[in-house]
Amino acid sequence: MKLKKLLLAGGAAAIVTASTAYASILDRPFFQVLGVVIVWGADSVDGTVAPIASDFVLLTPASGAAGADLIGADGAAVITGTLDPVTSTGAGATAANPVSSAASGGAYSDANSSGVLDAGDTLTAFGVDATTDIDGLANEHNSSFYVASNAAFDIYAQSSNLNATGDFSGLTASAISYSMALTLSGTDGTLTFGGNAQSPVGGGTGPVAAINDLGDMTTATKVFDGGQRTAASAGGLVEQSVRFDNTYNLSVGGAGYDLSMGVGTISADVTYTIYVP
Repeated sequence: MKLKKLLLAGGAAAIVTASTAYASILDRPFFQVLGVVIVWGADSVDGTVAPIASDFVLLTPASGAAGADLIGADGAAVITGTLDPVTSTGAGATAANPVSSAASGGAYSDANSSGVLDAGDTLTAFGVDATTDIDGLANEHNSSFYVASNAAFDIYAQSSNLNATGDFSGLTASAISYSMALTLSGTDGTLTFGGNAQSPVGGGTGPVAAINDLGDMTTATKVFDGGQRTAASAGGLVEQSVRFDNTYNLSVGGAGYDLSMGVGTISADVTYTIYVP
């Protein structure tokens, strides 16, 4: 009897165990890092704030399309080697010595640091020979912006709002020559950039050599072909940034300014946009 009762009790316990439901908890950690490009410089042309990040671009659209910028505001470039915003009058650009091939003397100083040749500058007497010329009356415009990224990117540019006055009124956008270069590290103002950066060219071709003047970019045109991220090792935004340097000159028919061109002004806007490679 005792054995029979024990067997019955064991069978009852097995039935209870088989019918018990177990509760489960499902967890699913998920992480996503999109391609991001951050562009920084000044708050605006003639602005008062620099440095400031004006573009936070996600590389989510299709290849060959502009990235998705989370920041609605547009920024501006700074004068190369400084953190000073570019200005609508060219102030802060690089004023050139108006005299070339002087036989002697001809020391020039942009004494008021205006960036353009004006009455605030100084020039010493200069010797004249058969090669002396006055071809530096037009200043060179040197501007830059900074980029940090975790992925490869391209840059497109478009010129607009050409404004020419005086004897320059007949000139087109092609009269403003253009070139782009990269500076991987340095110190501008109080910021040292590029210590943890690498060239974003990588497997790309870099600045597009075929773009020689603003007439080549009257529609959105690729000016930089990238192949890898700027961030090379762990660091902050500035440390992982490189500097894009843009140089513009007055150039007609491949030649710079000549006295025969007269007097006037010419300016244009150039808008740079991050694209998905």
